[in-house]
Amino acid sequence: MGLRNQNQWGDSNNDPTSGGQSGGGLRLALPKPTPAVIAIMIACAALFIIPIFSTTLRSWLFKNLDISLSGAGEVWRFITFQFLHADASHFMWNMVGLYFFAPPLERAWGSRHFTAFYLFCGTVAGLCYIVMSMVVPNLSPLVGASGGIMGCLMACAILYPEMIFIIVPIRWAAAFLVALYLLSILSDRNYSDAAHLGGMMAAAIWIAAGRAAAHYDWGPWSIADRMRQRSRQRQAQRLAKLQQEADRILDKVHTQGIASLTDREKKTLQDATRLQREHDRQGR
Repeated sequence: MGLRNQNQWGDSNNDPTSGGQSGGGLRLALPKPTPAVIAIMIACAALFIIPIFSTTLRSWLFKNLDISLSGAGEVWRFITFQFLHADASHFMWNMVGLYFFAPPLERAWGSRHFTAFYLFCGTVAGLCYIVMSMVVPNLSPLVGASGGIMGCLMACAILYPEMIFIIVPIRWAAAFLVALYLLSILSDRNYSDAAHLGGMMAAAIWIAAGRAAAHYDWGPWSIADRMRQRSRQRQAQRLAKLQQEADRILDKVHTQGIASLTDREKKTLQDATRLQREHDRQGR
């Protein structure tokens, strides 16, 4: 996987990743992709596959949606460049990384929190590349999802140290990649690796800020958690009341038959069943 300069499309910079939940720890598996991850993968796939059939469209996309020093003032590029990919291997390895590293985070945080985190990591990756472009002139525009994906890898390394990356603990892999990217920048002049490091740094900042917010009971993380908790409490209270009414209705069915139920009583049973299913899904 890798973010790439557009003049490095032929270079190989692939980091296959793995992760998933099994047994007593997070290990190699085939996790079920989560909703936001599926949406991101579909968007990346569409922007990679559709332009294959139109060189004009491809040229327009890379001219208007990539990120570079000259286009840094067009702020939408900090988001859109994350969905473009230079070639098939670039696209495929990024999707592999997204598939394995992102779902555990989305399951833990929820889709909105995860999406904000992912785009934040990618945006910081783009900013780091822009800063590098100020130091090193004439760098090519940048495309790729690896800023967000490397952020996911770093987040997993911090939150799930038992996860295995290929054959080594993910924290070792994260430390190795940080060292590798630093050496790549300094020795190989592969300046797109500044974006990889930016995504990883952004993940560490995000998690540290979230922990601080939780500790001091301030900020969007703690507020969102309290809102979710209150919503679950209200749902549980409503479910308890419906369940009591449903039990009464079922006793009536037992003694008088189902034909004795009113339309309102039938609707109450349906509502109780639906709410119980929703509650069970959220508890998984």
